[in-house]
Amino acid sequence: MTDNHYETKTYQIELLTEFSMSVYNRLLRYVQKNEIDLENKDLMISLLFRQLEETLSLNLFKKELRELETIKQYWEHMNHLTKELTGSN
Repeated sequence: MTDNHYETKTYQIELLTEFSMSVYNRLLRYVQKNEIDLENKDLMISLLFRQLEETLSLNLFKKELRELETIKQYWEHMNHLTKELTGSN
């Protein structure tokens, strides 16, 4: 891996990490504010929350740039979804 490739990948990972945490934290604030039981597996919000947690635990440094782009698209969709669910702008 060239230095330029590594720098590009590292920068993409930093941006992706910040963005994904903002999406996750939006849902976390909503869950806390509305006292939603995350142990209730019948609630869609609970399942979504667990899915976001699992996705956050991915080791992004083991991913190729193409995979990072796919993960970025996932978080963009989750951003839109969580805004709709929580009534955020």
